[in-house]
Amino acid sequence: MKAGKSTPSSPQFPRDSPCILPLPFITQIPPQPSSNPTPAPAMLAPKACLAAAEVAFFSPALIASAFILYKHGLSRQLGWFYLVLLSILRLIGSSCTLYMATQNDYSSSLIQTATITSAIGTAPLLLALMGFLARINEGLEHKGIGPNVFRPIHLIALAALIVSIVGATNVFDSSPAAQETGKGLLEAAGILFLVIYLSLCGITIWSVIHLRWILGSEKNLVKACTLALPFLCVRIVYTVCVSFGSGTTGVFSFGNVDVWIAAFMQFFPEAVVVSIFVFAGFVTPKWERREIQEGSSSKDDRDAENEVELGEGQRPAQEHGRV
Repeated sequence: MKAGKSTPSSPQFPRDSPCILPLPFITQIPPQPSSNPTPAPAMLAPKACLAAAEVAFFSPALIASAFILYKHGLSRQLGWFYLVLLSILRLIGSSCTLYMATQNDYSSSLIQTATITSAIGTAPLLLALMGFLARINEGLEHKGIGPNVFRPIHLIALAALIVSIVGATNVFDSSPAAQETGKGLLEAAGILFLVIYLSLCGITIWSVIHLRWILGSEKNLVKACTLALPFLCVRIVYTVCVSFGSGTTGVFSFGNVDVWIAAFMQFFPEAVVVSIFVFAGFVTPKWERREIQEGSSSKDDRDAENEVELGEGQRPAQEHGRV
């Protein structure tokens, strides 16, 4: 080593002292990977997110609808019953979708259950509307639409419900002939639902025209039915488009509808209509007018019979007085 030149020397540490490195050395040490890394939470697919939203909405809707059904009774007010039925169907379908997404179990039975419960959601909405209109017109006495009009609509709606269930089941069949039959049945059910909706629109307009003859306690139902019609129209258009949708890649393909189309044309209208009907159920009193009228009629009949008997008993005395 030449004199006058200094060479850098490495830092010297006592043999027994701990090795403490300067700050630049510490910052350059790469982080050691953990032996048990925590996996990042998996994000739900869009369809699973929509199913979660349906569960979040229809769970309280089921409780509210069941309470209203208990309040109004099951014997005559079937409109509230169909709200309960719709909530149950939606919870079943969305639960199956969530299970498939979280457990990665896409079995054919789960897919069929989720699709069929989605396909038959139109019928409970129309039947609920029909039940409310039947109650409104029953209070109109001789100016309202009689039960002979609502019975055929009720039967057609039930027939459309059965046809849609059979059609949706056949679509998932392995036989091409059964699939074609199922497609035709779904199209027929879509047409029936459209006819029922147009009929109920006409009855709603009739009820609005005769609003002054409707009982004050029933006018909230008239408003609810009128407000629900535009949203039901969107739901019916969705049903018809899915029924006549072709192929497996279209936005209205049965069993594989675009998630945004389903969100804004199926779930959103259903949520609005159910909210309107549930609110109307809370503010509408229980139907008791028919029972009171029957009691009043019986009392009037008894009074008339007493007057007749009294008149017959007094007539001989009067005739005797004249003699």
